[in-house]
Amino acid sequence: MAQNSDIDIINQAKSAAALLMRHYRHGSYRIIRDPEGVISLWAIEGSPNASFTISFVDKGRVYYRIDEVPVCFLKSFIEYVGKSFR
Repeated sequence: MAQNSDIDIINQAKSAAALLMRHYRHGSYRIIRDPEGVISLWAIEGSPNASFTISFVDKGRVYYRIDEVPVCFLKSFIEYVGKSFR
């Protein structure tokens, strides 16, 4: 079972994803964390008019649900969005 602090981080990550959705509105995006922990955002080509979707990639594994993404990744994602989009 997730701890309260993990639930708080998941909720913050959902808010960060909502901020990205308001910013981009359409298209598919992939959030990637490299081995050094650096986050980058990649647009998936061929989907500029599609509904907004994001996926997360960590150590070669793709996650489509925020609540499945490792908490350490989510912390980096929240920081990335905070620095880049607020």
